[in-house]
Amino acid sequence: MSKKHLYNTSEGLVLKALEGAVALNPTLHLHAPSKSVFIHPKHRSSSSTVAVISGGGAGHEPAHASYTGRGMLTASVSGDIFASPSAKQVLNTLNLAATSTPPRDVLVIINNYTGDRLNFGLAIEKARGAGTRVESVVVADDVSLLGQSEEAGVVGARGLGGNILVCKILGALAERGAALDVMKRVGDAVVGNLRSIGVGLGHCHVPGRGSVKEELNEYECELGLGLHNEPGVRRMKVPRKPEELIGEMVDKVVNSSTGFVGEQDGVVLFVNNLGGMSQLEMGAVVRDTLEQLDKRNIRPARVLSSSYMTSLNAPGFSLSLLNVSKIHASVSDVDILALIDDPTDAVAWVGTRAHWPSSREQEEHKELLPTREPKDDQGARFWADRDISPDLVKRGILSACKAVLRVEAELTDYDTVVGDGDCGVTFASGAQAVMEAFVTDELIVGSMSPSELVSRIGDTLEDNMGGTIGALAAIFFTAWSSALSAPNPAFSSSLFSALDTLSHHTPAKPGDRTIIDALHPFCTTLGHQGGLGEAVQAARKGAEKTRGMKARLGRAVYVGAETGDRELPPDPGAWGVLAVLEGFRDGVSG
Repeated sequence: MSKKHLYNTSEGLVLKALEGAVALNPTLHLHAPSKSVFIHPKHRSSSSTVAVISGGGAGHEPAHASYTGRGMLTASVSGDIFASPSAKQVLNTLNLAATSTPPRDVLVIINNYTGDRLNFGLAIEKARGAGTRVESVVVADDVSLLGQSEEAGVVGARGLGGNILVCKILGALAERGAALDVMKRVGDAVVGNLRSIGVGLGHCHVPGRGSVKEELNEYECELGLGLHNEPGVRRMKVPRKPEELIGEMVDKVVNSSTGFVGEQDGVVLFVNNLGGMSQLEMGAVVRDTLEQLDKRNIRPARVLSSSYMTSLNAPGFSLSLLNVSKIHASVSDVDILALIDDPTDAVAWVGTRAHWPSSREQEEHKELLPTREPKDDQGARFWADRDISPDLVKRGILSACKAVLRVEAELTDYDTVVGDGDCGVTFASGAQAVMEAFVTDELIVGSMSPSELVSRIGDTLEDNMGGTIGALAAIFFTAWSSALSAPNPAFSSSLFSALDTLSHHTPAKPGDRTIIDALHPFCTTLGHQGGLGEAVQAARKGAEKTRGMKARLGRAVYVGAETGDRELPPDPGAWGVLAVLEGFRDGVSG
């Protein structure tokens, strides 16, 4: 749990956050005393007769202020951090939402927490007493504690991130002009067919407060952890395979009630980041959740993922399933998916924009990409017309690959000092891929022209070598292949042409401490009619010169010429190129 905050006190923080939210949408206004955000009446839809409001404690941003806008909430209200807004705040918000000519009816969406139920409930009764027509729906989508205790059965399930999906559906329905009784009927059907469960890798931390009691250690996660650090169903060791945890979560949702989801049912998958998960991991969570659902013959008609309702900085997420088929069985006159797809002005809503296909079956995309047609017999003719053995060339290439593998650890050691430590692995990945290509007959020297051979090697390196070195290698080999495709190409001049092309894509020059320090003297020497041995020797001299050299490009720029008392090693990229060249020379001469 991170305790570091830019704002180290919660005093005034909620109001600032609401002012920031309002600044993002010109149709919104803030009633600061009530912490209410609302659409100004002049910006409201003329077709809508029902206002929709929701809210709760702060700390769950972007909920609910940033879900206020046409097509979602007419108004929202915030309490202090993790504290329900008072009944007076809620009543003011309800009145702001109802204000129009004529006054609107109001539908209130409440998350199932005791404070929210009581304060929203009191405000509703006061509004009704004043003559406003008000209905409410209660979101209780958390399945984690079902059947765990008698107390949990009395209080009911907690409200989780599924609340935002309810806000979207009912907000869109209101925008279409539905009456209050229809809104209530649909709302009850939606919350009755919504199930969620969360997991936390750690607790959230409230600015200005002390440490949370009984924090999770670095090896634990808590299944069913609540939005306010409330205990979950159990603590467990973080599994080595995240899909196992996700599978358990899916099972708890699917099996939360008998027959909740049938194989033919249309469902919506709603994935919510609790605030502290990286977007990289959330993408993987979505993918693994879909895989787990597919294993259970459940294929969502919509997939939505974002930080919808957070828990400050909590590292965790929740999964929700909405059974659309069962909703339609009870309210057949609405299209739930269309309501989810409807546009909204709410700035934080992340959902479908348009053109969602009717089927999410895996599709083949090969026909959309250009295919590489095999060449004619020009490769075989090339080798037959020249006194060059294709077996010798193959031996040289394989020798170059083996030379790279021998220096992998050395390259890694050098790059750990001056870079990010991946140079050895990057070179080795390319070498292994080229060797494998010979085994699988993707590379057959005797049946490929030099241009085709070099092009295939370049493609192999591009697919298997990441980072800067992989891109440089792919550019060089692609350009070299183009030069070799000219009539009667000369080996030496084609290399020099490739080097010239490479210079158009990188500012690196000899003396900058890069692979160019080895590659340039090699190509130049050959271009001036030097022999292979002489060119490789020139490459060695260039690579050796990078020892202790101050870098002018790449990450090594940020490393001094000395690291303690240790002289900087040679540039690992130049050293890797040298290994390739010396390996090829040894292979063709041995």
